[in-house]
Amino acid sequence: MKKKIMVIDDEEQIRKLLVRILSSSGYDVVTASNGKEALERLESVSVDLIMLDMNMPEMDGLSFLRRLKETNLTHVPVLMVSGEHNPDNIVESYKLGVYDFIRKPEQTEVMLKRVENGLKIGEMINFNEFIRVELLMARKLQKYLFPEPNVNTDKVKINTWSMPLSDIGGDLYDYVIFRDGRVIFFIADVSGHSISASLFTAIVKMVFRNALQKTDIPGDIMTMMNHELTGNLPVESFVTAFCALFNPSTRELMYANAGHPNPYCIDGGGFIQLEGNDSFLGPIAGADFETYAIKLNGPTSIFAVTDGILDIIDGDDLPVGEKLVSDILMMKGKTPIDKFRMIQKFVTGPDVVVNDDCTLMLVDLA
Repeated sequence: MKKKIMVIDDEEQIRKLLVRILSSSGYDVVTASNGKEALERLESVSVDLIMLDMNMPEMDGLSFLRRLKETNLTHVPVLMVSGEHNPDNIVESYKLGVYDFIRKPEQTEVMLKRVENGLKIGEMINFNEFIRVELLMARKLQKYLFPEPNVNTDKVKINTWSMPLSDIGGDLYDYVIFRDGRVIFFIADVSGHSISASLFTAIVKMVFRNALQKTDIPGDIMTMMNHELTGNLPVESFVTAFCALFNPSTRELMYANAGHPNPYCIDGGGFIQLEGNDSFLGPIAGADFETYAIKLNGPTSIFAVTDGILDIIDGDDLPVGEKLVSDILMMKGKTPIDKFRMIQKFVTGPDVVVNDDCTLMLVDLA
């Protein structure tokens, strides 16, 4: 399909010359004698590039650019064709979106090369817009993967917070509260970022829920998930995950860990990290995952994070995430939700550098 170029110039001879040169080079050309006429034409005509004169009656080049920016009629590249020598006007043109200047008159070969460059810029703009729309759709889709970020019952309180590194990320959390009061919760981190990672989170969520229909034993869930994910993820991709089941009638917490940062367990006696860790999900076919179990003596909070939080560095490239999280969790006189919010504030603070998706899950078990 031929590229379409709009030529805006008040001199008829210049318009005819440009039409002849551009048409003979394989372009479709539409014309306008001033900025006002061009804006009217752009309401019904789609073009790939605009060649714009600076000095015209009714509406000059700068006024046209300002109006174009206000109306958002098009975002195609604009090539200024002018004998303009005023540096202030030239700078203003660049500020308003002009990508290049050519003299009037200009050598045909030079002009056509500038036009070709502008069309390539336009293709990049279109591609970026396509990616932006795809990211928006992926972000909306990913929202359906996550349950409500906060839940509060007489047996369990769950608070979650997630911050992707880019528009969408590869972190995932989920939970199910059974009718008998038991609760199972899950946090995972898919390697990679952005669209590819978000697609894999959808797969991981589906595989987790499918496994949960067959068993509620965390280690068995991980084993089933690994079986499904092996061969269905690219060779370079993997998933870390932590899954736990709490039974309030027995006060037993059963859990399994597939290469995920060991969660923190906090009760009246202090805090520990839950021991036990097996291989990542995905890379090792036939891997088995152990189910660990501990007894909870009283109200207990489980803090689970993805490694994006633990890997945070400061302005001097020094690792600070793991230590600061540990320091916050050891604080006396602070409730679990206070500590949750302190960690969240720390992650979003101006003095740290985040290099990965960050997710925090706080599960308060009565």
